[in-house]
Amino acid sequence: MSSLSVATLVMLASGCVISPEDSGSQNTPEPAPEAAPGQEPDQPAGVIAETVTTTTDLGSDLKIEVLALENLANNILRLRIRIRNDSPESFSLSNALSEERDRNTASSITLIDAVNQKRYLSYDLSNGTCFCSKPLEGPIASGSSEELWIAYPGPADEIESMTIVTPLTPPMLDIPVTESTESIENESLGPDQILDLTLISDGLEDQTGRTESGDEVSIILSSDVLFETDSAELSPEAREILEQVAQEIDDATSSVVNIDGHADNTGNDATNIPLSESRASAVEGILSELVTREGLTFESAGHGSSQPIAENSTEEGRERNRRVSVTFEK
Repeated sequence: MSSLSVATLVMLASGCVISPEDSGSQNTPEPAPEAAPGQEPDQPAGVIAETVTTTTDLGSDLKIEVLALENLANNILRLRIRIRNDSPESFSLSNALSEERDRNTASSITLIDAVNQKRYLSYDLSNGTCFCSKPLEGPIASGSSEELWIAYPGPADEIESMTIVTPLTPPMLDIPVTESTESIENESLGPDQILDLTLISDGLEDQTGRTESGDEVSIILSSDVLFETDSAELSPEAREILEQVAQEIDDATSSVVNIDGHADNTGNDATNIPLSESRASAVEGILSELVTREGLTFESAGHGSSQPIAENSTEEGRERNRRVSVTFEK
């Protein structure tokens, strides 16, 4: 799942039941019952957690609600979610939560086991598509919601909760894993995809860090070193740092380099997303000049504050979240 870089997944501190054959869709939402004891008044009954905002144009009017994270009888972990559109316009899911091959599903949502420092990717079938609910048939209409499920390898016995990471929202922490007597089978199920997480090791001299998982490496660059405050113009120190990154890219075998800009939660999406996009583009511009190996494609994107790697409640955490990550295969 390359759409979400490994760098965004380290240091995270931060309905009705559907059957496997169902698409998980509901065209018209039923009235929400009264909140259960201990539940937030504005959170629908049956919802474990919900997001407060998204990186889409709909912002907080588009919500992802967690209905269950359940360990099934055959040791398959199933995440059930509901996507609720409270905006006055329809929303097309497309590949916002998935790879291109799994459009209109949620296959790019990943799970974090913070105890064992593992990242769980959704199951694939032998044909390369996700083991998940059927794709949505069309946009989510205004005032409507759709339910989806995604299957993952079963967790270790000691795991009682996990973090849910989506491409559109901040992470949802401490989602309880429950036990279920249900099971879902598929003879063409692909292998487990559970990746190691490596904590960022800071470089005190050049303010860089890195993560490695499998064949992929992410280099994390501090925006405070690369740029002036609220600026996308690279600082004098930036070129020397990016020369080292370019050398590593030259020594690698990857044909695609992903550059992702990130911000802390100071300000709002209207400011943070364009700034993070501009900073990613600035880094792309310099790296494309410095890298000498031919046949490379650079892809840059800005995510605003939606993918923190540290708590935004402290200055140190906000500093870590202000970053640009450069991700490529070794």
